[in-house]
Amino acid sequence: MTKKVSKADWVAHGFLVLKTKGHGALKADSMVRAMGVSRGSFYWHFKSVEAFEDAVLAAWRQDITEAQIAELEALQAAGQPLVELIRRVLDIPQELEAAVRAWAQNDARAAEAVAAVDALRIGFMAKVIAAAGVPTDEARHRAVFLAWAYVGRAVSPELVHMLGPRAAEDLGQLFLQSGLEAS
Repeated sequence: MTKKVSKADWVAHGFLVLKTKGHGALKADSMVRAMGVSRGSFYWHFKSVEAFEDAVLAAWRQDITEAQIAELEALQAAGQPLVELIRRVLDIPQELEAAVRAWAQNDARAAEAVAAVDALRIGFMAKVIAAAGVPTDEARHRAVFLAWAYVGRAVSPELVHMLGPRAAEDLGQLFLQSGLEAS
């Protein structure tokens, strides 16, 4: 019996390959061998490796950013989505984020996807911070800083162990405070 592999299975495998071997390993032949299927299975779902890469980037945007923002927006009425976002960033390994960003260093399509995701994330965080009473420009600066910290978390995961158990709450409260101007 022939093994059935869906488009979602291919994308999930692409995520695994990215995290463990990097973008250079997103090759049809090696992925087909690893999944134990024919090349026809790959090309049934994707007309080219570039189309597959586009699907991986789109799924990364949807799964890692858009879905998370939707969940966090639902929390906005109940409390502090920024604290929950920080908690998730600290608790969940970010290997895929690091892999996509490494890919973006040498690929214009990946760089464009990263820039679009960064804009979404910064926009969401700035909105949450501004809703707490922080002036809009200051909220955007804080959101950019948090996005920058997220990238640092992705590429230097060993540092997360230096934080205490209340880090998400403490950081969330800090970034939501208004009036942090220097005296």
